[in-house]
Amino acid sequence: MRKFLNLTRRNCMVFLRDRSAVFFSLLSMLIVLMLMGIFLGSMNVESVTDMLVKYGGIRDAALDLENAEHLVQYWTLAGLMVVNAVTVTLSVIGIMVDDGNENRLESFYSAPVSKGLLAVSYVAAAVIIGTVFCMLTLTVSLVYIRADGGAVLPFAALAQIVLYTLLNTGIFAVIMYLAALFIKSSSAWSGVATVVGTLVGFVGAIYLPMGALPEGVAKVLKYIPVLHGTSLMRKLCCEDALAATFEGLPGEVVSGYREYMGIDIMMGTRNVGSRFQLLFLGICGMIALTAVILTARRKNISDR
Repeated sequence: MRKFLNLTRRNCMVFLRDRSAVFFSLLSMLIVLMLMGIFLGSMNVESVTDMLVKYGGIRDAALDLENAEHLVQYWTLAGLMVVNAVTVTLSVIGIMVDDGNENRLESFYSAPVSKGLLAVSYVAAAVIIGTVFCMLTLTVSLVYIRADGGAVLPFAALAQIVLYTLLNTGIFAVIMYLAALFIKSSSAWSGVATVVGTLVGFVGAIYLPMGALPEGVAKVLKYIPVLHGTSLMRKLCCEDALAATFEGLPGEVVSGYREYMGIDIMMGTRNVGSRFQLLFLGICGMIALTAVILTARRKNISDR
């Protein structure tokens, strides 16, 4: 256990001391915030207020605008949590690629440390750092929303968000570790990070809502864990804001908005629930873990 803790601590410290790695791990989140601040946020708010005008009858326009802004803020927060779960774990797993590139892995292998323990320490460091960064994002966002007049999420929702964050970071850390097993150089891993950082906003239906995507693209995204992880977060973050914003509107309008914004995911004609999404994420994690074990065994055999 002491060896595992020392290795995990070492991996965490190596990442945190590299300021450029920390910055670029958060770059996708900063891009989302910039786009939301420039035009995407106002577009999403305007679409909500237009819907309220069309279907809500006589309403308090100022209150509707305020509620719509808080709804979009929580919707954005849910996306940011998953973006960080992907990009931060990817950056931390990059330490293993750097260690291999600098021949430090050979030094570790010559020490009385098993390869399995070393692998788990990389994944554990990614989960720890990813979770901490997500919690910092959550805290800062909640303080901002509260200062802007928004309601605070209930304790039960916050507790579930923490659990879902651990689930997301754990699954994506294993997936990133699997990808790293096939990467030999730091430059190649940087290329992977660039591609993933660019695509994660689209895959999670953050840059564009699900309803604005082409039908074929939307169908593909429904089989990718990032979208379901984001959907789970949105259900928790947006539930109270949805109730306040769409109070008095027909249920069909609310359900249509939830589907359009990727809060609810339709697979075929069925609205999949949270249990299915948790099961789907768990299966993806198990598949990735099995692939990691099989790939590691094959490498061990070829190295003999």
